[in-house]
Amino acid sequence: MKKLTHSFLITAPLWILFLAFENFYLISEAIPFDSNKTAFQGALRISSKTRPAQNKSPELQFNKLTPAQQYAGEILAYLLQIVLGQAGRSGSREDWKIRGIDEELDFRNIVEVMTDPERDQLDLMVLDPNILDLTRTLYYYDEKLSLYKGDFGVASIYPAPEFIAIRLLLLQKIHRTEKINLKALIDREALLLDPELKPSPRDLNAMNLKPAELKLIRDIIESEPRIYQYLKSPFLVKAFYDTGAIEGEKFVKQGIREAGYKRYQCSRFGGSDKLDALKILFLPSIMREFYYGDSNRGLSQHGFKPTEFFDEMTKKLEKEILAATKTRLRKEVIRLKGDKPEISVSEWDRLWNRIAEENISFYIEDERPLVIYPENAGKTIRDVCPEADFTVILLGKNIYKSILFDKIRDVYPAVDRLYVDIMDIKHSETEDETEKISEFICSKLRDRIRGMIRKVKP
Repeated sequence: MKKLTHSFLITAPLWILFLAFENFYLISEAIPFDSNKTAFQGALRISSKTRPAQNKSPELQFNKLTPAQQYAGEILAYLLQIVLGQAGRSGSREDWKIRGIDEELDFRNIVEVMTDPERDQLDLMVLDPNILDLTRTLYYYDEKLSLYKGDFGVASIYPAPEFIAIRLLLLQKIHRTEKINLKALIDREALLLDPELKPSPRDLNAMNLKPAELKLIRDIIESEPRIYQYLKSPFLVKAFYDTGAIEGEKFVKQGIREAGYKRYQCSRFGGSDKLDALKILFLPSIMREFYYGDSNRGLSQHGFKPTEFFDEMTKKLEKEILAATKTRLRKEVIRLKGDKPEISVSEWDRLWNRIAEENISFYIEDERPLVIYPENAGKTIRDVCPEADFTVILLGKNIYKSILFDKIRDVYPAVDRLYVDIMDIKHSETEDETEKISEFICSKLRDRIRGMIRKVKP
């Protein structure tokens, strides 16, 4: 491994400025860094390297998505809403809504724009540092969705050219209020896979596509066959529909119904096992803190396993919530008798142990990560753990930057949930969040604890 030379930093596109310095690495055999050559020569051209082998049946290229790729599809669905200007931070939404709206739908040109240092990537994309960690998480679960398709060690905020091409197609269709018939498109698998087949006017009319639009889709799938399977992802189908890009026929409505998390259920991992105990739920969202793949042992039935770091952080947060609740409860429920508290410190400690063991329980869904943001949080909680009284949505590092939160509507006290960056737990920067959670717990247990105190000190 060797660091990039000064000449590369000069010729690299503007997005490189947002990358951490320690990420500036490439495999030394991959690209020679000659001062007279660019660092991106040979990267992602439309060639035999990026196209399916012509001597193989196209159908063999389309295997079902792995669990990690299925999850990548869920992240991709949220990212799609951002890059169409319909989600994410409000500051960049207007730019996303128009960037590339008049660009020609030519896949070869799109690839060249994204990989040629003489071209400007910002013709097609918005320089949006808020999505940097979101895209890194996406590439962790499917490296083929990155600009460099896993070939290099450079982190980029830009997705693969195939995704950018899809964005441009959808953006232009939305702008013209034209809706693609996704079912008709997917049903024409042979037409999508065989470049020798010519579409009939009836085919184009059924899909509601122009010849250039269909050619773009065929070029995308030829370059990255996996995209065909991603088009069937229920979460992506829902995103296509929500953004106004596809018709809402029966196939789409079925996909929307399947775009949820009912199959993933919570389980208790700490505290009381009593049915009437207050239930605090932890849900992981858009994070890299899960193992996956055949090389990892002990995966859940859904194909994932939380990392040791994730387990450590959830246990740490549980302890911090209990500590904050103990302190707040003591202040709120213990009364003075004269100048002294009605129960001693030692009596309170014993009573608190009973409270924690009998009245507070912690639940978690940790068999796979989810994708949760304000617009789907309520439904996700009802699907995964409807009995939860309060929910803590654990976000991966800096993912909050890609989400627009309305403090009046989206978090406690407006709703019984809040969001925590997992790195804030690591650095013990969750005091505000644990105070709010303890406030909720105290509001629910105050009368119950007063009754317990009266039994201790009648």
